[in-house]
Amino acid sequence: MIRYVGILDGSDGVWGVRMPDLAGCHGAGANTAEAIADAASAMREWAEARIAKHLPMPNPRTVANLLQSGEIDSARGDSAVTVRHR
Repeated sequence: MIRYVGILDGSDGVWGVRMPDLAGCHGAGANTAEAIADAASAMREWAEARIAKHLPMPNPRTVANLLQSGEIDSARGDSAVTVRHR
């Protein structure tokens, strides 16, 4: 099982999770749980499409890597979440 870091952002009624290691993969929902669940579903679909093309999954970066790169901005309200790929 591979775990990827998602970046959760949002506020009342509008939440999103973007997956920086999986280009174009993201989820959304009315609350944090819905957004994370949608991101997990999107990640499964993203992985299935990649595997169908015989391409490897990208290596996941750590929260520390993403903080250092500036992709997680806690001052803006971003939070890191773990999304698993089986």
